[in-house]
Amino acid sequence: MKLSNTLAIIAGATIAAAPLFAATAYQNQVGFLTKGQKQMAVVDAEGKDVVFKDSEGKVALTVTAPKAEIWVPAGDTAASLVDFSKLATEGTYQAYVGDEKIGHPIIIGDKALEDAAKASLKFFYFQRASTELTEEFAGIYKRAAGHPDTAVRYHSSTGVTEVGKTFDGSKGWYDAGDYGKYIVNSGISTYTLLQLYQQNKEYFDKLNLNIPESGNEVPDILDEIKWNLDWMLTMQDEDGGVFHKLTTKQFAGTVMPFKATAPRFAIGKGVEASWNFAAVMALASEIYKPYYPEFAAQCIEAAQKANNWAVANPYSVYEQPGDVGTGSYTGAAEWTIKMWTHIEMYRLSKDERALEVIKKLPISRKKAALQSWQNSYMLGIYTIATNPDIFEKEMVDSASAIITSMADEYIASLDTNGYGVALSKGDFYWGSNGVAANKGMLLIHAYILTKEEKYLNAAQSIVDYILGRNPLDKSYLTGFGVNPTMNPHHRPSQADSIEAPVPGMIAGGPNASATDCAKSYNNAKAVARSYYDNSCSYATNEVAINWNAPFAYLIGSIQAIATTGKTYDVTTKPAATYELTSIPFANNNLQASRRNQEGKRMVVRGNKVQLELTDRNGIKSHFSVSGKRIK
Repeated sequence: MKLSNTLAIIAGATIAAAPLFAATAYQNQVGFLTKGQKQMAVVDAEGKDVVFKDSEGKVALTVTAPKAEIWVPAGDTAASLVDFSKLATEGTYQAYVGDEKIGHPIIIGDKALEDAAKASLKFFYFQRASTELTEEFAGIYKRAAGHPDTAVRYHSSTGVTEVGKTFDGSKGWYDAGDYGKYIVNSGISTYTLLQLYQQNKEYFDKLNLNIPESGNEVPDILDEIKWNLDWMLTMQDEDGGVFHKLTTKQFAGTVMPFKATAPRFAIGKGVEASWNFAAVMALASEIYKPYYPEFAAQCIEAAQKANNWAVANPYSVYEQPGDVGTGSYTGAAEWTIKMWTHIEMYRLSKDERALEVIKKLPISRKKAALQSWQNSYMLGIYTIATNPDIFEKEMVDSASAIITSMADEYIASLDTNGYGVALSKGDFYWGSNGVAANKGMLLIHAYILTKEEKYLNAAQSIVDYILGRNPLDKSYLTGFGVNPTMNPHHRPSQADSIEAPVPGMIAGGPNASATDCAKSYNNAKAVARSYYDNSCSYATNEVAINWNAPFAYLIGSIQAIATTGKTYDVTTKPAATYELTSIPFANNNLQASRRNQEGKRMVVRGNKVQLELTDRNGIKSHFSVSGKRIK
């Protein structure tokens, strides 16, 4: 059997599923960059010397452990955050307190994070639909093709009524542990990876992911992303609107993809999917123009059509049909997606009509929320802040201030924090590791804007947390670390008869409100311990592309900066510019109609008829027919 170098490393890393030593110290179990920040959280060591020895047993560094501090999510066990950044020679080391080994082997190298970064991107290859994964590229995780999706049906919720009509919805990435494909989640994941490339081209132009397209003249990361963009384009209806998702009516059982053969449907069509799609396609049109010019042109045309439809159908919000039980992805703040889209359109075109729309939406700290599929606000803010030659100075200054103020709040939380990680008690809900990675993405943007090391170091600490510097001594990246996640909620990993799961996946992470089999692990006093490494726990141990993408962005950016010695130049101009003549950014008749209606419509929610009011920012409120507000 032929394994890639990455898979060979992974195979060795997963042999030991339990810690080698008593976990009195918690650390990144994968590796530290030679010139980067290096820290570990040590219990019961305050005031004691922590001695670091090299592979020959010689003392390389001695650090006196500082005062032990409580990190609220970890519970009442205090830890000393020991900084050993002065250890800056490649090699393998071990920490000691007295004669006792603490923690795990410490690996230091110039490319210590590269294999983990590559695996977090290779995960998307393992999530490919409509294709066989061969041994050459998948190693022991080879599998037969599943879900060709060449004859996808139209659910009645799409509005397509022609009997027997189907379409080709092939390619794309499976969304999570299930086999659905969802535009709103796919969109933010794809966009995040496009930004990773955009900001680190020199590094990713040369990075080999060992995928079928490797060896052509296109960067591997772009070929992998294109597999999903190709699918997203199939989800655009003839009128320009974008279908919400492509799934079966109910989730498949725990089987391999080729055995999940229930009929597949395009389901729903709405502004959330359409504006999300348009923003992603706008950025893709720029990035792919040097490599696939015809594809780039297709992307910008599709973006315009999707925006046209959304402008003309502002109240077409997706609602889950009663006969469908797959992920709903409902409840997104669609005004934030609209804002994001118009910012991306303006960046490429400098069309004043797009700017007019942007100026009607708030650019303020009060509206800012960490990026997620539910809220796209910060994605637009990142674009404004990193394009000072395109957007007006006042807008750039406001966007930059939002990013740095949020980043400063994260850093302030590191004071008296024994684990040195910018996560608060309120961050530990479904997908907490995705929350952590998205905080890291924000910190990287703060570093890009200011070049202040404190932001890069705080971002590194989040990588360290996910890779083992946590109170469970757990590396949440499958295939990496001494004690990695072994039983994720991921159908191929559960059904393939291979003990180790598919490598490169980020587990959802601790969730103090789990209602599945992890419920007994919920710990309100130590939320960072509320985790169960069992495939039965979708609430703590499922994987998802929207958690892997920001982690890949985070660890990939840090490794790229270390390798190239360069940080993204915010004065970089778009590689493609377009005249967006077909987009009705401001439709006066439509705006007048909306004012006359005062944003009202009747909807059915929870089997009851309710009045829905939408304010000028797109924020919805619901009332009973008698006028009582419903929370």
